Amino acid sequence: MTINLSDVGKCALAADGTVLVTGGPGSGKTTLALLKAQRLIPALKPGQEVLFLSFSRAAVRQVLIGCKDILTAGERKHIAVKTYHAFCMEILKSHGRLLNGKCPTILFPGPERLAKSRFDGEWSTEVQRLASEDGLYAFSTFAGCAAALLVRSASVRELISDTYPVIILDEFQDTDDAQWALVKQVARGSSLITLADPDQRIFDYHADIDPERLNQFRARFAPQEFNFGSDNHRSPNAGILAFADAVMANEVPPVTDDVKQVRTYPNNHEATVHAAVIWLLSKLRKAGIDSPSVAVLARSNSYVGDISLMLGKSHTYSKQSCKPVDHHVVWDAELTAAAAQVVASILEWPLNDAVASAASTLEAIADFYEMKNAEHPSKSAQRDAASYRAAATRVREGKEPRSNGAKAVKAACVTGLLFRGDSVEDWLMARGVLGSSDKLAELFTAARFVRLFRATDEIGGRLSALWAETGTYRDARTVVRRTLNLGRLMAIETEPRGVVLMTLHKSKGKEFDGVVIVEGQYSGSFFNDRWEKPPFAATRRLLRVGITRARHRVMIVRPNAAPPLSGAGNSEGAAA
Repeated sequence: MTINLSDVGKCALAADGTVLVTGGPGSGKTTLALLKAQRLIPALKPGQEVLFLSFSRAAVRQVLIGCKDILTAGERKHIAVKTYHAFCMEILKSHGRLLNGKCPTILFPGPERLAKSRFDGEWSTEVQRLASEDGLYAFSTFAGCAAALLVRSASVRELISDTYPVIILDEFQDTDDAQWALVKQVARGSSLITLADPDQRIFDYHADIDPERLNQFRARFAPQEFNFGSDNHRSPNAGILAFADAVMANEVPPVTDDVKQVRTYPNNHEATVHAAVIWLLSKLRKAGIDSPSVAVLARSNSYVGDISLMLGKSHTYSKQSCKPVDHHVVWDAELTAAAAQVVASILEWPLNDAVASAASTLEAIADFYEMKNAEHPSKSAQRDAASYRAAATRVREGKEPRSNGAKAVKAACVTGLLFRGDSVEDWLMARGVLGSSDKLAELFTAARFVRLFRATDEIGGRLSALWAETGTYRDARTVVRRTLNLGRLMAIETEPRGVVLMTLHKSKGKEFDGVVIVEGQYSGSFFNDRWEKPPFAATRRLLRVGITRARHRVMIVRPNAAPPLSGAGNSEGAAA
């Protein structure tokens, strides 16, 4: 692969020691880092590697793709590409006993959320206690504990620096306090190649992500600094970056064929979103891209789910039929998995008496609300969790539950369900119990999104196998839980293709041929002065990230009543 570097790039490539490379999306920061790694590999000793640290698996995937384009197979063997979590977990698993004498164990995110929801106190204090006293490490403690270990043990610190004499730090502007503490320790023995884009700082709503981080890095290490500016190799012949920069700066965006904006009215919003995706796929194919990738981005997870439903059914747009679009969803799935456990518990009703069965399902519903409270803490979620937990106790004691939702579950259980061994029909029947009461509507909606795991065929097959073996759905909850966990793992490790739905935040670090950004009619709004003050700087940075994920084309679909993206009097195109 032939790469033509700018004069700044050539100077950065030749520089020794700690360097800081800044620049916009697609400006060539990652390419430069891999070229520097290529230059340094011959000097490595046996067993040494260049470590590339990033925040997300998606970013790691992009780096691995870049490695194949730039480095030979032999050179790639000397590059270790890891997330911060993976790197810190390796340190803790190998050497964590040095912190407290305890064999280290990991508290994974799902169990941590449930533990947090059930804990009556300050959870941030508790996770630190679990780490220091029990050797049980939650993901949020990885970096801080790994840093503390390196402070305490010079031998471990030297071992890491000897293994990784050069460390590349990606997206450094998003480094939190604990990761910064870790970086300061590894820098005592390793050279740092640091990549950053200050305008892609989209996580500074977290209290421990300091907007002054780059200045702190400069003050600490006095690096040689190289600014790639607005060079754009991702979409070099497109107006995408100029448009995105204008949105971020709250200026009138330039007119460009590469970014199309569409306004919608309530009665045609869904059809327009559907047509936008189909239109973009068609444009990319006509441009010679045989298998185009398109990201459909929204502000919230709930609205991503709504868009999935839109693309999953037929619409008519301008008298043209739009058939369902096959798509993949990058999904925060904990609540859906919890709702699936409720449905699976209903499949197990015939195995026990009505009292035990109803109580078991009510406890599963309580687990759902505890997970909801862990994901989005609220008094209502806490009350619902406590209410259903109390209802399960009352049912076991032979008493009538008090809440209407719990009464509906018990009544359905007493009436009974007649399953016939058709796993799909039986699943829908069990799920239908949740649709029988408006008090259970939230669970019913969450359970509908099980399809987003792309594991429905696997679940159906395993449930059918259970029925064939026993004539019942014994252990349905175990089967569903294991299958969904595997589905989440596969979704993480598989490179998304075709049409992919996700939030704007999740798009960071990814690239696609085209991007469709959708603002909802009643949810997922871009500019909301209840959450952020004008001129909405954080949202503008987020929109810039989403827009610049595209290599070739962008479509932005917004309600007709939504305010302009930027600039007073900005004309954004006629309504669809």
